[in-house]
Amino acid sequence: MTTSAPESTIDLIGAILIEMFEFPAEEIQGGTLMRDMLTDSLMVVEMAIVLHERLGIKVDEEELRALTLAEFAEVLDARITAR
Repeated sequence: MTTSAPESTIDLIGAILIEMFEFPAEEIQGGTLMRDMLTDSLMVVEMAIVLHERLGIKVDEEELRALTLAEFAEVLDARITAR
C-alpha cells in the first residue's frame, strides 16, 4: 500500500466522503479502493466536481474507480505541485 501522500490530502478526501456521502469515518483508510467508498456513478461525478471546485484540478472519473485512497491522494498532490 502506498501511503506517502500528505495526510492533508487524504484528510480532505475523507472529509468530503463524510460530509457529502455520510461515509463512516472509521472505514476511511488509505488502502481502500475509491470505488468501494463511492459506490455509484453519481457519487463519482459529485466527488470529481467537488475536488475540482476545492483544489482547482481536474479529476478523471476512472481514477476515482481504479485507485486506492492513498494512490488517489498522491495523484492529486502531483497535479497540485505541477501547477
